[in-house]
Amino acid sequence: MLTDLEMPEMDGFTLTRNIKNDPRFKSIPVVIHSSLTGSTNEEHVRSVGADAYVAKFVASDLADTIRRVLASVVR
Repeated sequence: MLTDLEMPEMDGFTLTRNIKNDPRFKSIPVVIHSSLTGSTNEEHVRSVGADAYVAKFVASDLADTIRRVLASVVR
């Protein structure tokens, strides 16, 4: 799953935490792609169980991260 942190109904932190805490969905990889940067946000991303975080606006970084995360799941 690819998600942002800033969304209208539920932020990406809450979404990721809900996915990772639900036994039915916890194996789904979550990549957070956000314009919110900084060590505090990146630590929070890890604490909710995201598989990866990519700062916005570098498409090649996002593509590389998604490939890496998917490759770790497909094994």
